[in-house]
Amino acid sequence: MGFLQRYLKYSDICIQCHNNPDADAIAAAFGLYRYFSGKGVKTSIIYGGPGKITKSNTLMMVNQCRIPIQYTSENPETELLLMVDCQYGRGNVQKFEAKNIAMIDHHIQMVDVKEDDLIKSSYQSCSTIVYELLKEEGYPVEEDQALKTALLYGLYTDTASFSDLFASADMAMRAEIFSEDPLFEKLIKSNMSVAELLVVSDAMYNHFFDVERRFSIVEALKCDQTVLGIIGDMMIQVDTIYLSFAYTEAGTGYQISLRSCDDNLRADKIAAYVCEGIGNGGGHKKKAGGHIQKDKIKEKYGDKPISEVIEMLLCQCIDSLSKES
Repeated sequence: MGFLQRYLKYSDICIQCHNNPDADAIAAAFGLYRYFSGKGVKTSIIYGGPGKITKSNTLMMVNQCRIPIQYTSENPETELLLMVDCQYGRGNVQKFEAKNIAMIDHHIQMVDVKEDDLIKSSYQSCSTIVYELLKEEGYPVEEDQALKTALLYGLYTDTASFSDLFASADMAMRAEIFSEDPLFEKLIKSNMSVAELLVVSDAMYNHFFDVERRFSIVEALKCDQTVLGIIGDMMIQVDTIYLSFAYTEAGTGYQISLRSCDDNLRADKIAAYVCEGIGNGGGHKKKAGGHIQKDKIKEKYGDKPISEVIEMLLCQCIDSLSKES
């Protein structure tokens, strides 16, 4: 029996992505939606959080592939709440209540898991996990052009435009479903709007750089989490920068995004350290993210500016990691 068949006992499944979902989360959810709805299960895709998706190319993928994802602040009435590309109870996920909850994710395990959960932290994208699950069930992904485009684009965005692609499973998926695709080409050439380009240029111009510890801190104007990732991907290409920390104001707190090119500076560990007591952070060795709350920062650090708090925590964490290595 394939893994996904365990969920077919439910007649109503609500698939939830993390707040402000990226292409990988949406594509993985779309794959599951196609499978479950094809089996006659009432299926929906939702996300919550501070606001709706604003990233232009993510919206293009949703619209062009006709992905039925909905923003909501209301608790869904469903038999199963299936978390995708995230883990229940984490800070980047709107917490909804449900009798039955399961998770499919590729991030580092941060919560207790059960038999119906699937977390594969060695995978670079959740799209690849779902692709393999669909293949296991005999679902013809190659014949579903919209899904194929979405899954490939999800992998593309989670591997820095394929430049950071190294996991065997992810490489195999790209090889198996990559083909001439006008929509995919359009998506990869629409990574930023003019407004987002201005955010990136402003942030990079005003960045802080610690010469000794080789990290940068970039404060961006209000923007999508994906734009923060683009800033980080660009900063980490500078030869003297080993760790990039980008952040932007988001509702009652700040979204953060980290990139690392040094094995001794694990992005996931540094994100967790910075967010301890003031939010939630985690991810992978080279890429991580999270959210920190303004009220918790004030409670713990008083009126110290956010930039100074971040710099202080990064220095503490990196110095500690240096002693360990």
